[in-house]
Amino acid sequence: MMKTNKIYKQKIKCLNKIANYPHGLQKKQVGRHTFRTANLLFDDHTAYLSMTTALLEVCVLALDGQGSFHSKTLSNESLDTSVKLVLEMAIEMMPHDDMFKYQQIIAVLEEDVEGHGFPKKLKNLLKVHADEKEKNA
Repeated sequence: MMKTNKIYKQKIKCLNKIANYPHGLQKKQVGRHTFRTANLLFDDHTAYLSMTTALLEVCVLALDGQGSFHSKTLSNESLDTSVKLVLEMAIEMMPHDDMFKYQQIIAVLEEDVEGHGFPKKLKNLLKVHADEKEKNA
């Protein structure tokens, strides 16, 4: 009986480890909605952009009639629908967050206080510094 309990505990431990492995579809709560997110691993930004570009090129080839990737599992869908699905995925893969971070970094370095997402504390410090400079001039 005791040996059986150890086996069950070990099985539960293994199952928890498998279930909590951070790859594959993961639940993500956004407001009242639960979505599944997929994690894709890339070596670097170049590989990331190359993959997205390749997806877009496949869509162009399919729409130009130079290629076909319409799958049997989507036989009830049209080629245009398949292309639309791939385009939507490619758009979701675009590095929007990275670009936003890049814009913020440039705004901070250039002291562009009107730039989108410019940090408020830094904006206030720059304003105080400018006011002090103006008083001393």
